[in-house]
Amino acid sequence: MKRAKTPTFLLELPLAADPGQARHLRAHFEAARCLYNALLGEALARLNRMRADPAWQAARALPKTQKQERAAAFSHLRQQYGFSEYALHEFAKEANCTWIADHIDAVTAQTLATRAYQAVNRVCLGKAKKVRFKSKGRGLDSVENKQEKSGLRFLLQPPEEGNQGWLVWGKDRLPAIIDWEDPVVKYGLDHPIKYARLVRRKASSPRAKGADCQGYRYYVQLALKGTPYQKKKNKPGHEVIGLDLGPSTIAIVPREGEARLTAARCTQEAALRAQVRQTTPCQQPAELRRKRAHQEARQAPPHLEEQQEISCHTTATRSPGTQACRAPEEFTWAAGPRNYPRWQRHSYRESFL
Repeated sequence: MKRAKTPTFLLELPLAADPGQARHLRAHFEAARCLYNALLGEALARLNRMRADPAWQAARALPKTQKQERAAAFSHLRQQYGFSEYALHEFAKEANCTWIADHIDAVTAQTLATRAYQAVNRVCLGKAKKVRFKSKGRGLDSVENKQEKSGLRFLLQPPEEGNQGWLVWGKDRLPAIIDWEDPVVKYGLDHPIKYARLVRRKASSPRAKGADCQGYRYYVQLALKGTPYQKKKNKPGHEVIGLDLGPSTIAIVPREGEARLTAARCTQEAALRAQVRQTTPCQQPAELRRKRAHQEARQAPPHLEEQQEISCHTTATRSPGTQACRAPEEFTWAAGPRNYPRWQRHSYRESFL
């Protein structure tokens, strides 16, 4: 029997990790990456074996009008080859061993197995073409739990003891930076926590505020039970309005007030692009100027010897305190056409020299 779903919203808090804790977190993420790749490879191997079975093609050949027969055939194949979420949970118990078990607990291993199964199942259903294994350079940047009782969890002090909160993972207690003056944070922490997710993001540099020696910042995302906080300016209305959608305009007719006619967003963007095209080159964005320069370079002839003038003159310079004179050669290049791209002028100079 499936559990009833309740509304959920997220609240993200930054973490203050010292160098020792950041080193432990990097080890945890590396172990999670290795376990995830192993689970992903096992799920992909089971999928390939299931597709190689002639019964798979026979199940696909069944007409789509026979829904129950098709569902029963595919379900039997999934059960036969162990291609299911819970079957992959059993494999996670075997794969989570040796040094990986020192970093990843059983519940976190199950969430990684669920994540790997969902990725491969998209390939099975035709919603994706392939799966991506996590390389060491890219890594795995988020790990989550599915309960708040053990493993990766967030602990909040009672109001009478203090207002501090920690993310607990193994022996590490990472203090969270909580701004109680923020109404969004205050509203979120008043709701029960379902589970916690640890996220790391790349900062601009290792010297950035809150970053570790490799330039990572760490955050905790709390899945909270309830509906998100609504600011006064963003509260939805309850009145009924009428909309008349046209090819370039939208007519809005409320019950109270005047009706108005507004331009569609696509029409506004087209007008903005037309306005940009009418502006002078110096007033256009840099990206658009570079794009136009490359287009003109492809249309221009490869060499413009008749428009390029080369003048070479020699200047004599005397070093202070010496009688020696030197005469280096200096080349003066004509600029050529005003719209001639700079990179092609460089290639012309190199070919000439």
